[in-house]
Amino acid sequence: MKKGKISILTMALLTIFFLAACGNQKSSATSSSKKTTPEKIASSKNSRKEKSTLKSSTSIQSDSVSTSDKVSSSTSSSSTMDKSNSSSRLELFNKQLRAELGTVILPTVDGLGTGSDKLNIRYIGTKDNYTVNYSVGNVARNVNDAAVSKEVPYAQFKKITYNTTADASAQVNYLSQDNLNGLETVDLGNNITGYVDAGAGQRYLSWHEGNWSLTVHATAVTNQDPKLLATQIVDMLEEYSLPAPLQHGTITADMGTSYGSKNQIITWQMNNVVYQLSAHDITTAIKMAASSK
Repeated sequence: MKKGKISILTMALLTIFFLAACGNQKSSATSSSKKTTPEKIASSKNSRKEKSTLKSSTSIQSDSVSTSDKVSSSTSSSSTMDKSNSSSRLELFNKQLRAELGTVILPTVDGLGTGSDKLNIRYIGTKDNYTVNYSVGNVARNVNDAAVSKEVPYAQFKKITYNTTADASAQVNYLSQDNLNGLETVDLGNNITGYVDAGAGQRYLSWHEGNWSLTVHATAVTNQDPKLLATQIVDMLEEYSLPAPLQHGTITADMGTSYGSKNQIITWQMNNVVYQLSAHDITTAIKMAASSK
């Protein structure tokens, strides 16, 4: 009996010891788990810091790009304004002329290399018949300002309405091919043949392009060669398209010119209406005529 009681007591003690040991292991595991939690929190904080830093960096880059875009936009806008300034006065004048004359054809380019900011104009006439003079003054003035009449025009644009198409055609002075056949020929480039008519100390070099006849006048006495100006005109017309006349158009250019002479003349016919642009310089005349609309 004593042995049995001792055995039972021993078993009970062993059981208690075993349970105590298991409890210590769980406590240790729990403690270990609790110790790692701060590390995870720290890791989480670091992760949030990295994300915050990334967002901040992205925001800075975005702001930088936005600023760059604004600067680029500002530069582009400034460049556009610089380009538009040269034609702003002519645009303003054309609006004023159309307010007075109605829907009319006018040059939209002043043909100037410099001086656009002091461009002045004066005009007379009505919708069917009008003349516009273009000049460059010491100061910019209003349309038809009294002082503008004292300025020397570098170009003039006219519209003339005739009773019939035949009457208008008589004013264009178009040269047909029949007028040129049999004359000395000269190569003007771009597959264009010119015809030279010389006599009495004068030289005339003529050719055709579409419905246009073109003539350059030179003086033989001063050894002027009309081919020089003729090839210049041919090259320019590769870049600038003149208005398409319903009937015919003519260009009469002169190698002897001076400011205000307006002897470079471009004329074209639209049924019973004739338009004419004259200037002291052929380059100016072509640019202005080509821009007319």
